[in-house]
Amino acid sequence: MSASPLPPPGAAGAGAARAVRVGVLLPRLLEKPGAWLAECAAYDSAGADALWLDGGPDPAHDVLALAASVAAATSRAQLVVGLPDSVPQAALLARTLATVVLLSGGRLALAAGSRRCAELVAVAPAVPAFRRLAPAGPGYEEPGGGRWTPAAAPAGPDAWRAALAGAAQRGVHGLVVPAGQPLLDALHRGSGAERHIRPSRPTRARVTTERQSTRRSS
Repeated sequence: MSASPLPPPGAAGAGAARAVRVGVLLPRLLEKPGAWLAECAAYDSAGADALWLDGGPDPAHDVLALAASVAAATSRAQLVVGLPDSVPQAALLARTLATVVLLSGGRLALAAGSRRCAELVAVAPAVPAFRRLAPAGPGYEEPGGGRWTPAAAPAGPDAWRAALAGAAQRGVHGLVVPAGQPLLDALHRGSGAERHIRPSRPTRARVTTERQSTRRSS
């Protein structure tokens, strides 16, 4: 019996090639989280089996917060997170908040009762803390005095406009509305000036046209 010919290089099936799993040790997050997350997504799409996040013994950012962002940007690779051995609770919270501030581009704010707000300001003074008004009143007070109050889902365009106008008259800074299709429809309809109860100003082109018309008539 003659020997069977050897398979050509690269002829092994994909299953054999994946017998050894591949993990990617991700680089440390710098100051461009968008590019960093795009790189994580690229490894995930390329077929990496695991993405490893290891900030070392004293990481600059919270690795669990980073893992949450990577989870949202990827779909298949396992996430392996290397945790530091010991971090004080206040330092851990401050690091987590600083990491989310970086990932969100500075959009993070917190909401808590008065005592907890004071603690949060001490730990992370750069993160705004909305103070819960209950039981003194519903809603939250934004740093600087702006007030956010709960509101029902819009019942229709007219009711939504009336709710916004009423809130503006009461000096309310913002409304907290339950998520759902009615709110989504209202936001789509009011993506322009309808969401802002302010008199519209004539544009520069309109002002120029009006001036030209006045000169011609005179």
